[in-house]
Amino acid sequence: MGITNKIKILFFIFPLFIYTQENSDDKSNLKVVDTLMHKVERKQTLYSISNIYKISIDDIKKYNPQIKGSKLSRRMFLNIPVIRKIKQEKKKFSKVNDSIDLLIPKLDFFNVNLIDSIINKRLIKIALLAPFKLDQIELDSVENTKNYLKNLNLTTISLDFYSGAIMALGKGKENGINFELEVIDTKNDYDSIVKILKNNKIEKYDFVLGPLIPRNINQVSGLSVKSKTPIVSPLSSKDIEINENVFQSMPSKKDQRERMFKYIDSLIIDDPDPCVMIIYDDKNESVKDELNKRFPYAELINTDKNNGYVDPEITDSLLVSTKKNFVFLESENLNTITSVSSLLNSQISSERNISMMTTFRSDVYENENISFEHLGNLNFTYPSYYLPVYDDEKINLFNNLYLDDFGKRPNKIAIRGYDITLDLILRVAFRKKLIKSIDLGETNYLQNKFNYFPFKEGFINKSIYLIKHKKLNIIELNDD
Repeated sequence: MGITNKIKILFFIFPLFIYTQENSDDKSNLKVVDTLMHKVERKQTLYSISNIYKISIDDIKKYNPQIKGSKLSRRMFLNIPVIRKIKQEKKKFSKVNDSIDLLIPKLDFFNVNLIDSIINKRLIKIALLAPFKLDQIELDSVENTKNYLKNLNLTTISLDFYSGAIMALGKGKENGINFELEVIDTKNDYDSIVKILKNNKIEKYDFVLGPLIPRNINQVSGLSVKSKTPIVSPLSSKDIEINENVFQSMPSKKDQRERMFKYIDSLIIDDPDPCVMIIYDDKNESVKDELNKRFPYAELINTDKNNGYVDPEITDSLLVSTKKNFVFLESENLNTITSVSSLLNSQISSERNISMMTTFRSDVYENENISFEHLGNLNFTYPSYYLPVYDDEKINLFNNLYLDDFGKRPNKIAIRGYDITLDLILRVAFRKKLIKSIDLGETNYLQNKFNYFPFKEGFINKSIYLIKHKKLNIIELNDD
């Protein structure tokens, strides 16, 4: 069985077992395959929520017996049934891009509109290298596979990324781009990658997307250094060996920090004398020093001297009501972030304004133990390689398309797979070679943007968002 067929089985058979199945009472051609959790926001009604998810008010009430009448309480949590149409087809599985071909042309997200500029109609050859690790999956054991796919691992990350890439290729196909995709399982194994490179001529591809793991990127680029085929690193901001054929699509941690320092410098111009507190750990000593240069009178708190925690009495005594309070949190420790954001939130008052910032927001901030509400109250500001917005018109349309094809809402990895794949095929379709597209300027998609600059022997994406939480909203800050 080929790798593509195995992936299709994982997408279309096992989700049916993973998600609960229940027939709708009034529509025999519909099936409930999952439920989502929705937090009711201010001014939302049953009608507005039903429009968001394209379901009836009766369906919402059916899965939420706690609703009395038509009134909803703010911050109330609702179970939202995910309903899919059962297609009456002879084929057991529908194609991944069935609905994309019809609907996705409505999407139009670009700063540089490459869609309208496509002049190259030749076949684009793509290789996707990812650690699917399909040899470790027991396809004949439903229960074992179900349990395996429930957890975050290299296989689920690869599947999420692949699903987004498939959506992007559907978009390209609709706009006349011809492509040939070869999916290769690296198994996250050195010997397997050596064998892959031996059996596949890298030169035949217009670009290679992946591998996903930095050390594997280094291996592929090192072993194919004589090839001119671009090797694109899709998911990591960690340092990699950037040879002349390597594109690092994720802005580096250093570049993200420099973007934030630029913003901090603008704050100093606007307010040269704020009250500043720098909370850091030993791993971020150098960042503390950079901040301290800008704020020489800042109060310094090393969390490693107190097992990752900060004494609330100390912060309370240092915060003032006569100036703006800037608190820089430079740590990737979950306990530190959770406790500091919580205690600072409790010390906000009508007389005392507190803004929390960091020069690098790691994925730790996505842990459910960190309160989104607290971050909003603290006007949390940070640089980011992606735009964490999930409820605007473009995202909602994409979510519906993805939900129709894959039975769940896309996560940021799937959206990343969509954005980067679409960007790459449009660049090649427009300029024939990826390397010739670096002068195009910034291209902007759902949650990711790209603007490549020469770096070492290759290229790196330097497009970085500056994000600010404000109450329950997320705002993109502009340079001006």
